[in-house]
Amino acid sequence: MNRSSNKKVFLLGLDGATFDLMKPWMKEGALPNFSRLLKEGCHGGLESIMPPLTTPAWASFMTGKNPGKHGIFDFAERKPGSYDIQWVTSLSRRGRSLWKIISSHDKQVVVINIPNNYPLEEVNGYMVAWMDAIGEKRDYAYPLELAKEIEDNIKDYIITIIDWKENEHPAVFRRNLHRMIDKRAELTFYLMETKPWDFFAVLFSATDIVQHCFWSYMDPSHPLHDPVEAKEHGDAIRDVYQHMDRVLGEIQTRLDGETTLVLMSDHGAGPVRKVVNLNKWLEREGILTFHNLGASSLSGKVSSLVTSTARGLLHTAFSLMKRRLPAHMRAKLKRFLPGLRDKLEGAMFSSLLDWHNTKAYSLGSYGNIYINLKNREADGVVNEGEEYEALRDNIASRLMELTDPTTGGRVVKEVLRREEIYTGPFVDRAPDLIVHWSDAGYHSVQRFGRTEDSVFSDSLYFHLTNIRYTGHHRLNGIFAVKGPGVERDKEIEGAKIVDIAPTVLYLLGLPVPSDMDGRVLEAAFLPEYVRDNPLECETLSEEEEETDLTSEVYDQEESNRIAERLRNLGYID
Repeated sequence: MNRSSNKKVFLLGLDGATFDLMKPWMKEGALPNFSRLLKEGCHGGLESIMPPLTTPAWASFMTGKNPGKHGIFDFAERKPGSYDIQWVTSLSRRGRSLWKIISSHDKQVVVINIPNNYPLEEVNGYMVAWMDAIGEKRDYAYPLELAKEIEDNIKDYIITIIDWKENEHPAVFRRNLHRMIDKRAELTFYLMETKPWDFFAVLFSATDIVQHCFWSYMDPSHPLHDPVEAKEHGDAIRDVYQHMDRVLGEIQTRLDGETTLVLMSDHGAGPVRKVVNLNKWLEREGILTFHNLGASSLSGKVSSLVTSTARGLLHTAFSLMKRRLPAHMRAKLKRFLPGLRDKLEGAMFSSLLDWHNTKAYSLGSYGNIYINLKNREADGVVNEGEEYEALRDNIASRLMELTDPTTGGRVVKEVLRREEIYTGPFVDRAPDLIVHWSDAGYHSVQRFGRTEDSVFSDSLYFHLTNIRYTGHHRLNGIFAVKGPGVERDKEIEGAKIVDIAPTVLYLLGLPVPSDMDGRVLEAAFLPEYVRDNPLECETLSEEEEETDLTSEVYDQEESNRIAERLRNLGYID
């Protein structure tokens, strides 16, 4: 008898959700459905991967593997042998996804809005993409005819609100966030009721977005807190959590008593009090060198393209275009000059840095530092071996001494070497050093084509809004499970995001691939359930594990769209 035949799992993802906010609100009675879930099930913190970024975290969730095995470390990846970047996609990811594994066992899946999932895979069921899909192509849904069904039945379905110029005012932005929740919930209920499924997963992104945008409104201790603005928007984050509490209640009314409900977030959240400009810090320390902007010529292929004066003018022009031009004029300009901005940014980055006198540089959405290594970077200057290790030690020790000019407190909690946190065949894709910022609230964003005036700045702006970026990710997310055989009103410790995939497979009665880094969270289950449902493992063949690593998914215009969405979320600058 197949013990998996009648088992079903519904997984609700809340991007960036944190018990630091939820539990106090639960005590106040503001989140009754979340409170009931914790009392009727088992819960705990959920440790994300390092760095706790959306794309690699969800890739670790869906594969049960650390980034060294699935190969995704940030929103972008470097092109081998150059300083160019490309956006990561599902084709960048190694390792079978959770829904691909479930499909291989003849079970049916529905998956909505999970990052790093586009282009969509062929599965035994239905999929709807995250904001890394370009909606106009209608391949945001699988199978393709599902897009037409969504358009016919879910009026004005929202993939993401991040493109919308009207978000400029905080009140409008808040309304649009709630519209996005409503539309995703409407699609969820529709697919729950009209499609067969054994595993259903849906992610709501609004919890993450609202925390990025409105943390300072809520937090009186934040340096950018304005008591007047707080009266109008101090409840913005709580409102989104309460909206999600109502959605959870609606979902539970549609689940039978035999279906297991799993709640999770990919990381937690907290305030951003200062932004650290790592490339400026590296310059100050004599590790990175910018070209002299007054120089009459620049080395390399970009010298004929962009002079130092032109670079400054172009950077200013694009910034003004983003902030001042009406949306319809920006759209016309983009159509007239497709891809120009990113091409120029790549050229400007290459020309701004004197690579022959640069030993390390920062690129990424958290605190990534790459060594300008010989035989790896196009113009590498650092030798492998002793020189490489000595430089990493030197940078790490200096960063640990970095202090906040306002508070005098330490900015960096620890500096991690990639091999200390990752294992697997793709560790060489990782940054050489990863900065783990102090929980006092620091953040770093480095983008090709940008220079910084100082090491510290107060905050970032969201590019389509007048809202500051005042909240960012923390390492610990949330986890809860409720269903047959699950402990009640119990808190467990030590759960990690890579544990969710094997636990879901176990709940479905399916074998767990032996190469997953995660483990089944047996502490969440009654002893008799574990006894009666012994864990099974399977070893995959190389053919089953192999995936296409080709990442050229977007044309230039589409790449620009994805880049702009990430800018509007504060993940790149």
